[in-house]
Amino acid sequence: MTDVNIDVSGNLSTPPTMETNGNNGLQRIVRNIPSMQEFVKTCKESIRPWTLFANTNNFKLPPSFPRFLKRVVNNVKYFQGNYVVISLILMAYCLLASPYLLLLVIASLGGCYILSLRNADRKLYIQGREVTLLQQYCLVGAISLPVYYWAGAGEAVFWVLGASCVVISVHAGLYNIDAILNEQDQINVLIQQI
Repeated sequence: MTDVNIDVSGNLSTPPTMETNGNNGLQRIVRNIPSMQEFVKTCKESIRPWTLFANTNNFKLPPSFPRFLKRVVNNVKYFQGNYVVISLILMAYCLLASPYLLLLVIASLGGCYILSLRNADRKLYIQGREVTLLQQYCLVGAISLPVYYWAGAGEAVFWVLGASCVVISVHAGLYNIDAILNEQDQINVLIQQI
């Protein structure tokens, strides 16, 4: 048998270790969530023309239930930005229909804004430990939750979710997306499904 020499020399670097301190767990989770600016940018880019979205000539009953499900999936991908706008409109309607809830939301957001201004000037310390801005926001949320419950925020949330699901499902199921997609778009949709 022959000896085989393989050169395995090189520089290896160890990956940076994540700090496992319990205090940073929530902050690490929040850092992994895409920022609101990225989400808004993505939604703005994916908004299709409203004339195309509301074109009644493209509404047709699907021939079968599997075709209905494919339409829903394709339409939700294609009209994602439009569906987000519809959900926001329904949310705004719900807030305007409940003035007390609107005042509570404004008060909570105002409290968070004041905390952010105060935190920019000087940090908050309790018993020698810094209270981060995220923890202060969580405190505002914890104080606001019982008041929101009393004001009927749960009902409003479920109303918005239900109304959004119904409107989006009806539009996505009945809108014939194949009538507006060209061949390349259809190929892209098929590739995304695979």
